[in-house]
Amino acid sequence: MKFFGDFVDIISSAQNNLVKKLKLLSTRKGRKRFGEFIVEGAKFVSCISGDWEIQGIFVSETFYNSPEYSIFSTGNPVVMKDSVFSQICDTVTPQGILAVVKTKEFLPEELCSGENPFILIACNLQDPGNLGTLIRTADAAGASGVMVSKDSADIFSPKVVRSTAGSLFNIPVATCDVEYAIGELKQKNINIIATDLSAESAPYEIDLTNPLAILIGNEANGISQELLKLADFKTKLPMIGKAESLNASVASGVLMYEVLRQRRG
Repeated sequence: MKFFGDFVDIISSAQNNLVKKLKLLSTRKGRKRFGEFIVEGAKFVSCISGDWEIQGIFVSETFYNSPEYSIFSTGNPVVMKDSVFSQICDTVTPQGILAVVKTKEFLPEELCSGENPFILIACNLQDPGNLGTLIRTADAAGASGVMVSKDSADIFSPKVVRSTAGSLFNIPVATCDVEYAIGELKQKNINIIATDLSAESAPYEIDLTNPLAILIGNEANGISQELLKLADFKTKLPMIGKAESLNASVASGVLMYEVLRQRRG
């Protein structure tokens, strides 16, 4: 049976095969099985760039009959009763439209191409909001790409996709074995910079104008000792207040914009 096609009738049952599959895409196992993920909300659906393959568009009955729907050139969307549509959404208040998109896999070496690479490496970053924000900030700061360890949050989970605010479609993100990726980077003479609370140098005391990759560690435990040993430089953000540490996405944002400041200066 063809999964996506032309639908005339409005889907009114949660037992429909399409609905069952969409529910599976809310899980990491389901996304891996089908090689697809969900992008929810009008703003984020409109951010999907042409080199990402949209497998289908799904809308609620209310959204389909609203003036907002007219701005989307979606061909033949699958229309669902509002009560059914809400069951496949991750958000509390669904906007009425979502897209199913084919996943894309980037290799670590693909992020190293180009002049003067600037890469972020998320190591065991568990919070989807942190990971999505890191990807979004990397896009804004002009990074070459983001590498994500396999034990981090799934880059195609609904919360990560939403937190990137569309940047997932602008910047290559590779899920990979971090030690292997670091080996690839070192072969290309790309410096590895690790954030470490025991470091003595602040970011503005290190030359960040050369090819580099910044390691960002787990929210609670930071970067493992094994990965710290592979770093060429270690740095920490100065904190003159009483806070013990910074949120991972905040810390990475500060570091990325210090890279941008040095390179533009």
